[in-house]
Amino acid sequence: MKEARGRQLLPGQTSRVHVYDLESRTSRLVFESSTLLVEAPSVLPDGRLLLNGGGDLWLLEHGGTVVDESALVPVPMPGVPEINNDHVLDPSGTSVVVSGRDGDLYRVPVPLGGAAATLTDVTTALPVVRKFYLHGIAPDGETLAAIVGEHSEQGVWTTDVALVDPATGDPTFLTRDEHPDDGVSFAGDLLVWNSERFTPGTAQLVALRPGATDPVRITNDDRVNWFPHVSPDGAHLLYLSYEPGVQGHPADHRVELRLLPGVLVRGARMAVLPETLVVLDGGQGTVNVPPWSPDSRWFAYCDYPVGG
Repeated sequence: MKEARGRQLLPGQTSRVHVYDLESRTSRLVFESSTLLVEAPSVLPDGRLLLNGGGDLWLLEHGGTVVDESALVPVPMPGVPEINNDHVLDPSGTSVVVSGRDGDLYRVPVPLGGAAATLTDVTTALPVVRKFYLHGIAPDGETLAAIVGEHSEQGVWTTDVALVDPATGDPTFLTRDEHPDDGVSFAGDLLVWNSERFTPGTAQLVALRPGATDPVRITNDDRVNWFPHVSPDGAHLLYLSYEPGVQGHPADHRVELRLLPGVLVRGARMAVLPETLVVLDGGQGTVNVPPWSPDSRWFAYCDYPVGG
């Protein structure tokens, strides 16, 4: 029997996509399916959404009605293996870089799709097993921000932040330690990600400024905070927040989408509490990649309710 591609829905579970309007603080359901699990929405310049589902990439046009999987338009990616949910739209809006399950990164034209360019070669790290998980692209498109996972000859798995040259595929590591890192993305000329560097076992948001070598902590609470995404205008910092004690970024948890002022990334000292925008059933797949609209007025996210 052929193995299923991508994550699968649980019995009685649905996969939904919402768009959240920041000015009105309201959310609108645009997609719902009981057969295909979609995840990790990002936004094209024309407002259409890019989604992962079934190991493939899909386009979704969201209008005034709620649609199902029949409305999805596939993005052809000949030569690309099954992908995971780490894909990032190039600032030019003409291509997307996807993370293959084989560990390599591929550049695919959008929105029409087409032949992909392979950007990395994980075999160059042998005997270490290496995988690239893309989360960000610099505003000028010249640098990729990725989490590089490595499985050493001794059987130790590490995840570190690296800048990747898309011309050569070579990573320049910014962290090389035992502290798990993930979700790295650009905020202008800065980098933001979640790390257990300051609180082992509990991910918190950090930022790295140009020329610095050590990240600065942004959040400092008992919740488990993941996937920071600064809006294109720099005004807002959106992130995913799990309950205390959660390990990693698992699926099917009660989570919150929270908002902080974007100036915190640049070192502003403000006594401000995060604003909870949405409480939902999700986690993995909800906002793995930058979900903001180009005008910073709205973002997209996924949830996965069971029953009801």
